[in-house]
Amino acid sequence: QPAVAGDGLPEKLVKYVPAETLAFFVPLAAAAGTDRPAFLIALLVVGVIGTVAYLWYAARALPDGQRPLIHFYVLAPIAFLCWAIATAPNVADLIGIDSLIAAAILTGAVFLIPITDSILTSLLTKRT
Repeated sequence: QPAVAGDGLPEKLVKYVPAETLAFFVPLAAAAGTDRPAFLIALLVVGVIGTVAYLWYAARALPDGQRPLIHFYVLAPIAFLCWAIATAPNVADLIGIDSLIAAAILTGAVFLIPITDSILTSLLTKRT
């Protein structure tokens, strides 16, 4: 569901990553550990594709005026990847960053993704 005006920034970020994606990713990423990088990369790819596919599928049930704008489907997988980096230490290890940088990525995403969404929504809805 797209973020709405009354949501705070952390609540807005959560809306970009479906619970179904997290339910898929969390246990499998934990089981992958650090000794299966190819499997972890495959999980990330499926997580990105699954995030976009699930959000698109769920949006089909919404009335036209409530469906997310196209940029939402770009921001959602970015939110998933930022979340995965910060919450799965093996993902951070995979790309060679420490826990401080991983936390900074999540913190930046909490602010920048919803703000970017709000700005783009404002610009795109003024044109229509």
